[in-house]
Amino acid sequence: MTTTTVRRVLAAATTLGLSAVLAACADDPTPTSTLTTTVAVTPTPTGTPSPAPAPTDPTAPDAGTPDAAEPTDGLDGFAAPGTELTSEGDASLYVVTGVRTGEHDGYDRVVYQLEGGTGTPGYRVRYVERAVEDPSGAVREVDGDAVLQVTLVGTTYPTEGGPQEFSQDLRPDDGDVEHVVRPLTFEGMTDSFVGVDDGPRAFRVLVLADPVRVVVDVEDR
Repeated sequence: MTTTTVRRVLAAATTLGLSAVLAACADDPTPTSTLTTTVAVTPTPTGTPSPAPAPTDPTAPDAGTPDAAEPTDGLDGFAAPGTELTSEGDASLYVVTGVRTGEHDGYDRVVYQLEGGTGTPGYRVRYVERAVEDPSGAVREVDGDAVLQVTLVGTTYPTEGGPQEFSQDLRPDDGDVEHVVRPLTFEGMTDSFVGVDDGPRAFRVLVLADPVRVVVDVEDR
């Protein structure tokens, strides 16, 4: 049998086989196979859904801002009443915008808040016999048995539209600090007088940032 003849026989057999299959499918309406399609379904959560995050308010205070409260632990010791504590600093153009007092375990605290300047404020803190204003030479009456003079260095007068100077006396209801005379500024320095109960007490000075503050602690007896 030639090669051509073999090919004709195979082609005929293939044709007959295909025809038989098609005829069988026509006689039997039941399909010979089933096509299965798998669809991925996300299960519905059974718990309470979390609320959507609130939109960011650009005017809200930053939650990550460090706490501005003054430290109360791990501080240096107190200087004896006859000591003068000084620091030159490198500040300029600060305005004393606030003064406040607080009573703590073992000491009373006076906080001077400064704004508008640059650098680190300097200070000179010591007990004086009288509260003498500079440059007028007027003697201020200060409640208490001893007068602690607090001089802040690197300050200036308030200007229109800028930070405004604190301008009143403080008379705390409790504690050993009886009176804080309002700050008085002259030639780059601001003086304040602190009236202390029961004679001179040991004291210390802290300079803090963000916001800038000078803190004076007076030890309890």
